[in-house]
Amino acid sequence: MEPNTQRIADKSQKAADKVEDAASHAADHARGMLSNVNNSVIKAIDQNRAIALNLMRAMHEESLRFMNMRLEHATRAFERSRESQGLPALLSLQQDWFLDVARDYAELNKRFSDVLHDVTEQSVNGATDVVADAVRNQKRETGARAAA
Repeated sequence: MEPNTQRIADKSQKAADKVEDAASHAADHARGMLSNVNNSVIKAIDQNRAIALNLMRAMHEESLRFMNMRLEHATRAFERSRESQGLPALLSLQQDWFLDVARDYAELNKRFSDVLHDVTEQSVNGATDVVADAVRNQKRETGARAAA
């Protein structure tokens, strides 16, 4: 082989090696990025699952509390109806019962809104944590790549 041809072949091989190294480095970088994204997504899913479980538990507890309160109020109304005499007393009892129903549902709505507010705060805090972790991981990986 002629020296000129050999020199061109060596340069081509060096260029091919550089391209291969750059592609390998880019693939490693992409794998690291995908790993960080995957970890962030998994953490977000776990946090959302925990938040949903807390929401369901709180809603279940509030619903049970509401049903118990309604049963107590209905029982009280039935007991009072036994003692009432005449149509005006029954109408007054019915009006009191309707007021109790309205108060109970208003309180239920307030309690549900408080629960949803708490869950929303948990979601925001969880999202903030996920983003902060992703940024820390990205900075750590960028620093590790720069050191290498």
